Amino acid sequence: MLTASQVAEFNRNGCLVAPQPVISDSEVEELRGELDRVLARAAKGFAPEEAQPVLVSKWSETPESILWQVVNIWEASTAFRRLLHLPFVVKAISQLTGQPDLMIWHDQIQYKPPFHGGINNWHQDAPLWPILRPETPVTAWIALDEVDESNGCMWMVPGSHKWGNHIDLLMKSPESEFLNLNWTPPGDAEINTFKKIPWPVKKGHVSFHHSMTWHGSHKNKSDRPRRAIAIHFMTGQARFVASGQHVMKRFVELPDGAPMSQAGAHFPVVCKDGEPVRMPG
Repeated sequence: MLTASQVAEFNRNGCLVAPQPVISDSEVEELRGELDRVLARAAKGFAPEEAQPVLVSKWSETPESILWQVVNIWEASTAFRRLLHLPFVVKAISQLTGQPDLMIWHDQIQYKPPFHGGINNWHQDAPLWPILRPETPVTAWIALDEVDESNGCMWMVPGSHKWGNHIDLLMKSPESEFLNLNWTPPGDAEINTFKKIPWPVKKGHVSFHHSMTWHGSHKNKSDRPRRAIAIHFMTGQARFVASGQHVMKRFVELPDGAPMSQAGAHFPVVCKDGEPVRMPG
């Protein structure tokens, strides 16, 4: 469990790195191998009946700038599915959201290859998920490499989760302005100074960030890969917004306003009444 001071730090800053690893070196190696396997299989094409991710995409503006994204790799890999049920992570999300019931919204691999890993521009998560209300609160981001400034770590803006929705401003900021973006926060905000800070995460460790926290990451020009998985959670309060669009929408067969807890197998329950749920099977 997180300590009271860690929860308070998260509530103030909108981001927190847990001090202890949540997966071992051997588990990291297994997950790296599984990522390689899934990407190789995707390149050849999955059979219709084959277990596969929801999406595999390679964002590339130029050959020198690549960012792999895989959505719901857990559906193609038992090793990644186990990550959804890590007791420490699930319990921490329950603490940080103040909610006893949690489901998985989706996971998302973010892989920046050595030398030419691309940028992930400034953004807030929740505005990119318009089929959910209220906002899906907290993400767990688990590093599969030593992630630092040299290989494209995230940058965070502490306190920005309490400044409102500014996705249009953030998404319009070009790559050249990644670290030059400026902003005057609301004067009555708890943190009313704008400060961008690098957010390194050690291999096997987890970082938590609020879905409204401003964050992004620069290119990986190092000789090391930058692999990580973001696990996005929903609480029992989440409702379906039929007017929104998202890659996960095709799996939701619910009326507008229905609880996402009823959305089915693509959105597994991982916490019930404040207690982590063991992985089936």
